Amino acid sequence: MLSIEKSLFELARKQKSQAVPVNLPVPAFWSSVGQLLQHLEADLAETIRDRGMTAEAQLKSRRLGTIRTCVSDLTRLRLNAFTQHAVLSNLLKSPQGDALSMSASFQSLDWERHDPSERAYHSGIGHLVEKYKHEVSWNALLHGSSIEIPSPPKVGGHEPLTEFVEQEETVSQQTPATENAPDSSDWQDPEFDEEDRIRQIDAFPDRATGAASPAPPPEPDPEESGLRRILILQDLAEPIITENGSEITLTAGDVESCPAPIADNLIAAGLAEPAPL
Repeated sequence: MLSIEKSLFELARKQKSQAVPVNLPVPAFWSSVGQLLQHLEADLAETIRDRGMTAEAQLKSRRLGTIRTCVSDLTRLRLNAFTQHAVLSNLLKSPQGDALSMSASFQSLDWERHDPSERAYHSGIGHLVEKYKHEVSWNALLHGSSIEIPSPPKVGGHEPLTEFVEQEETVSQQTPATENAPDSSDWQDPEFDEEDRIRQIDAFPDRATGAASPAPPPEPDPEESGLRRILILQDLAEPIITENGSEITLTAGDVESCPAPIADNLIAAGLAEPAPL
């Protein structure tokens, strides 16, 4: 009985510092705790009946109350941990119901080290989350509706004239005959004053040099990237396995670039928030 009492306080201390359910120290742990409480109650009743409410009886009563308080706190902590684990593991699933690579490692619970009633509670929370997601159309909210937009109907009327043309006739345009350039020997230099020529060059420098204004450089096409920057709000106990097989350890306060589906699920689960540039 003393070992069960010691294990109870040790388990409560560990569970208080963990966000995931801690493994039970022995099988049928809660049954053993119930037997411990029954033994202490019987011992206290026998002491009061034989000796009255002495200092020894008060000490045993205080010990019994301390153990019951520890049981209450441990139950609350474990139920909160199972609830959080069930909700997050369900929200990190893809719309097709297959767990993502990161949620597979997140759901690693050894049910042999937990009570069957705790597993039933965890499963019930998962069913409630699935019902909630169905009622609020969770997948449509995250990934959009799959309804196809119908194409506009074809406007009826007369057939265009091109429908009745069997073969388009190519209209050849007669190119004008090029005039023969006059012979350089017959060229007569127009009478231009040198000062008039300089004024004409100063008025139209681009024509004089034949320089054309440079074309603006083409704008680079934006790079399409499937990564999103997020700020981690809570530590994850195990690393995330990405699609290429690499592991990422997420710590509270880090800013990471994750694939869009993983980032959306972490944001929806409350583990992260968007951190755009």
